[in-house]
Amino acid sequence: MMIKRTESAPGMGIRAYIALGLTVMTLLFTASFFYFMSMAREVSVSGTRTYGLFMTLAESDKLADSRNMTRLRDAESALAALPALTAKSAVPETSAALAELSAAIAELANSQPVTDEMLLQLRRTATLAHEFENRLLMGFLLLGAGLALLFGLLRLHLARPLQSIMVFLNQLGTGSTSQPPKHSFITELRNISAALENLGTYLSLATVRSQKLASEHDHFQKMSLVDGLTGVGNRRAFDDKLESLWLHALQTGTPLALIMLDVDTFKRYNDSLGHQAGDECLRRIAAAMSRAARSTDVCARYGGEEFALLLPGADAATAQAVAARVHAEVAREQLPHPSSPVGNMVTVSLGVSSHMPQEEQKEESQMLVRQTDSALYAAKAAGRNRTCVYGHIS
Repeated sequence: MMIKRTESAPGMGIRAYIALGLTVMTLLFTASFFYFMSMAREVSVSGTRTYGLFMTLAESDKLADSRNMTRLRDAESALAALPALTAKSAVPETSAALAELSAAIAELANSQPVTDEMLLQLRRTATLAHEFENRLLMGFLLLGAGLALLFGLLRLHLARPLQSIMVFLNQLGTGSTSQPPKHSFITELRNISAALENLGTYLSLATVRSQKLASEHDHFQKMSLVDGLTGVGNRRAFDDKLESLWLHALQTGTPLALIMLDVDTFKRYNDSLGHQAGDECLRRIAAAMSRAARSTDVCARYGGEEFALLLPGADAATAQAVAARVHAEVAREQLPHPSSPVGNMVTVSLGVSSHMPQEEQKEESQMLVRQTDSALYAAKAAGRNRTCVYGHIS
C-alpha cells in the first residue's frame, strides 16, 4: 500500500512562534524601560534642582533673617535704653513699643523651624527620586531575567516536546523507524507523548503482523500455483502463464509454442506397480521435462499424467528440438514398465504446436491448446513414444 505524503501547509514552528512573541515582549519591555527610566531621571533631576534652588533660597533667607534679627536686637537694646534719656511721661508708650518689638522678634525666631522642615522634606524627596530610579532599573533587570527564564522554560518544556511529537508523527506517517517523543514537564504533553509512544508500539506490532500476513499470503499464493506432487506449475499456473505469454507474444510479434506430454499406458503402470510407484514416476517425468526445457520455458502439470511446456518465442522447429530432448531425458530415467505394450521402460507421447498470435481474445490462445492436443492425440494414435507436430501430421 502506497502512502501519500502530504505537503505541510506554510506556517510557523512553535519555536519561531515563541521567539517572535518573546521578541515582541522584549521590544515592548525595552521601550517601557527607556520611557520610565527617562521619566524617573527627569523626576530625579527636577527634585535635585528644586532642592538645590530651595536650599540656596533658604540659606539666603536665613542669612537675611540673621542680619535682621541682629538689627532688631540692636533696636531693642536701643529702645530699652531710651527711658533713661527721655521724659518720664513717655515711658508707657515706649514700653508698649518695646513689647511689640520683642513679640515680632520672637515670632520671627519661631518661623525658622518651618523652613528647616521644608528643607528636610525636599531633601528626602530628592533622595527618593534617586532611589526610585535605581529601584526601577533593578525592577527592569529582574523583569528581563524573568523573560529570559520564561523563554528557556517554554523552549525546554513546550517547544522541544511539541517538535519531537511532530517528528514522531511524521515518522509514523512515513512508516520509518521512529524514536519516542521527548517527555515534558507539562502533564498534558507528557500524557500525549505517552499515548503516542503506545500508538507507535501498537503500529509497529501491527506492521509486523501485516508483513507476516503478507508473507504468508505470498507463500500460499505461490503454493496455489504449484503442483503438490511434482513441484512444477499446476493447471491454474498454466492458464495464467498461457494468457500472459500470449499477450506478450502478440505485443512483440513473436511466436508461442506448446508441448503437451502424456505418459504412455500410465493406468497399466499404476495397476501393476501401485500408486506410490505411479506418483514417483510422475515426479521423475516432471523433472526430466524440466531439465529438457529452456530457461525461459514454463513447465506445468496439465492434469493426471499429462504435462505441458510453454515455449515463448519458439517456432515449430525449436519446439520439436526441445521435444526430442524430453524424449532423451525420459529415457535416461530408465523407469521399468513391465506391462507396457510399447517397451520395457516408461515412454511418453508428445504433441507440438507453434502459433503467431493475431488477436488478444482468450479463445485465440485456447486454439493453441486445441492444436497441440490434436497433435498429441495423433502421436498416441500412431503408436505412442513419439512426437507429432501440428500441421505436419500425416
